[in-house]
Amino acid sequence: LLPPTSLKVERVEDTGVLISWHPPEDAAARQLIDGYAVTYVSLDGSYRRTDFVDRSRSAHQLRALASGRAYNISVFSVKRNVNNKNDISRPVMLTTRTRPRPVEGFEITNVTASTITVQWALHQLKHSTVSRVRVSICQPGDLADRTVELNSSVAKYTFLDLQAGERYVIHVTTLSGLGTEDHPSESLATAPFHVWTRPLPPQNLTTFRVSATSVSMVWEQPPAGTVEGYIINVTTAQSVKSRYVPNGKLVSYTVRDLLPGQRYRLSVTAVQNTEQGQVHSEPIHLYVTTLQRDGAPERRWSQAGHPRVLRNRLPPAFLPELRLLADHDTAEEPSPAPRFTELVDGRGRISARFSTALGKSITVSAQPEASVKLENVEVSSQGSLALQLHEAKSKSEGQNCSMNPCRNGGTCARNAQSYHCNCRPGFKGRLCELACKKVPHSCTRLYSETKSFPVWEGGTCHYLYRRVYKVHQDVCYKERCESTGSETTTSRSKTKYQSYIEEAIE
Repeated sequence: LLPPTSLKVERVEDTGVLISWHPPEDAAARQLIDGYAVTYVSLDGSYRRTDFVDRSRSAHQLRALASGRAYNISVFSVKRNVNNKNDISRPVMLTTRTRPRPVEGFEITNVTASTITVQWALHQLKHSTVSRVRVSICQPGDLADRTVELNSSVAKYTFLDLQAGERYVIHVTTLSGLGTEDHPSESLATAPFHVWTRPLPPQNLTTFRVSATSVSMVWEQPPAGTVEGYIINVTTAQSVKSRYVPNGKLVSYTVRDLLPGQRYRLSVTAVQNTEQGQVHSEPIHLYVTTLQRDGAPERRWSQAGHPRVLRNRLPPAFLPELRLLADHDTAEEPSPAPRFTELVDGRGRISARFSTALGKSITVSAQPEASVKLENVEVSSQGSLALQLHEAKSKSEGQNCSMNPCRNGGTCARNAQSYHCNCRPGFKGRLCELACKKVPHSCTRLYSETKSFPVWEGGTCHYLYRRVYKVHQDVCYKERCESTGSETTTSRSKTKYQSYIEEAIE
């Protein structure tokens, strides 16, 4: 019998091999054979198997093979005879090796601006035939890869001298067979890993101004397009505060609202946006102690974004005892110089309380000026006497409820010095002269929620809690009061909760 020709390997797997061949070239010889016998034996002789293939086929899949092992494959032409005494041709042979298993547990363990460290694992039994591990790295678009072959006992490798803020693709394969005579084979590559190196951290970070409550930092501007923003962390022994500034051109920053004489660790991290999210550089740290406050202590606070400073002044002098200006026998005392308590805020508003009675108007300007000396104001004796008589008459009427000055059904009640009116529901005012009703209208109410935001620092995720304010639609009531006499109309706006409280008190 003539043997088949052109035996070759079509595909190699870790547990199988696909082979193919051509039938004998002579047509008469092809008619004599009934099929083919495929025999494959491991090189160490521990495994041997024979499969019979029909003559209409010219390919066969070898299965249940060990990964990474070499096999001798032989194919015979076979003619079946009676009593299983078959005729066979001379064999056609080849030697091949199955693929080894790929590595397990491949991961990226560390990434810096110029290095990438990878790690993997080899099982003692599954990878017993692995002799080497091949690791390659390249940038998208590069024609050549950087490849290194390591012994099977090595499970970690670090690529050096990489470019900062660039994307790299990493492949890892295993190899079986040490030399060409051992018919080496290579495993299927692991899924490509896309890794971005970290951007360069801020260069030459220094402080150029330190005060009791703030610290200003400055650093060199990075190359254009390499940084998308910065993360500034302020760390004390009790807390960590973080802020992200989405400005890649930022070269300075001022940290405010610090405490005097406190030690702080300030960190600046560059941020670059990639397809897999944000990539952070190594943080650069500064240790700063704020200055102690000099001089008298000042109380500071902030309201609606306007810093305020309260300066303590001397208290106003006590008012002298009242005396009648018409009494010419009493010696006139010189009026003391006016004193006042001053409240200055960031918006330039001033409220002043004078210690002496003023009878002359005072002009207040934006800039402080010298105190104005007030002149004594003389009042005629006739005008003073008329004023005294009017006050005495009002006092006598106020202490008497016999005339019932209360309007709209109000009830007069006396107290030690004067009287007051108890008004009926729907009426208000000192004399119950106002008829009031409540008119509903839509309004808004402000409330707050606390939300957490993740912040990365040095490969560790911290959660920063911030207060978020929201506006809620509510119903308010406007109290509209109309005078039943000759007085003007007044109106007040209250929330429904304040109206409920007033109704409960009434």
